[in-house]
Amino acid sequence: TESADGWRSVLDMLGEQGHRCVAVDLPHFGRAARPVTTGYLSAIDDFIAAAVRQFDRGDGVVLVGNSVGGLAVLRAAQRADLPLVAAVAIGPAGLHTTWWMRLVRRVRPATDWILRLPLRPVFRGTVTAPALISAGFARAVAAGRLTPEAKAQYASHWGPGDLRRQLLLGGETIVELSRPDALANARFAAPVTAIWGSKDWVCPPRGAKALRDRHPDAMLQFIDGSGHCPQYDQPARVAEIIRAAIADAVSSRAVPTTLQEKLS
Repeated sequence: TESADGWRSVLDMLGEQGHRCVAVDLPHFGRAARPVTTGYLSAIDDFIAAAVRQFDRGDGVVLVGNSVGGLAVLRAAQRADLPLVAAVAIGPAGLHTTWWMRLVRRVRPATDWILRLPLRPVFRGTVTAPALISAGFARAVAAGRLTPEAKAQYASHWGPGDLRRQLLLGGETIVELSRPDALANARFAAPVTAIWGSKDWVCPPRGAKALRDRHPDAMLQFIDGSGHCPQYDQPARVAEIIRAAIADAVSSRAVPTTLQEKLS
């Protein structure tokens, strides 16, 4: 249920350092389109590949994503056909199946039946719905530490019927995220940094071990006291990690050039 607006603070900080930044809504997120697809992760893969190619100016792209977007970043980093110079995945989904994901899968037939009933949205036009939704979001992803402005921005993307649609889509997505092949064992074609907030219960730091076991070349970072979306509660730390990934990518590209100059 997130949107590109959640990255505003990080974008501002990186922009002040001279970096060109773009934030996009993934399909079904924020104000993006709600396409009909047979596989959610494959649709995101196609979207990200198109976005990377569109915004690349010839010197490569540093791709950053959170949650399902974090998993999509890891999947993109395994593609040698994309012009990625670095990838930063924050709280990536699909690495560890939590107890609540197992519960959702178990009760999904009943909940899907209820959600598909022709019921009219109850909260349409009320004041309480945006406040309740944004308060729940704040508690889930940032340990309750969202600013009033961030809460209002988040709630502004919600409309009639969105809660039902998101719950149905969430159930389908959790099935995909729980599969062993949500992230393949293929090697990363670009340097990867993975970040977890120490208080992330949505995609807990246990996923770090799963990633390290399968991809020991990935760099792991942990943000103490942060929740599932550190770009909200600790944007300065997220911007710092992204800047470090950019610096490492630039330095690794400079080494071959320097050696070539010496040889010539």
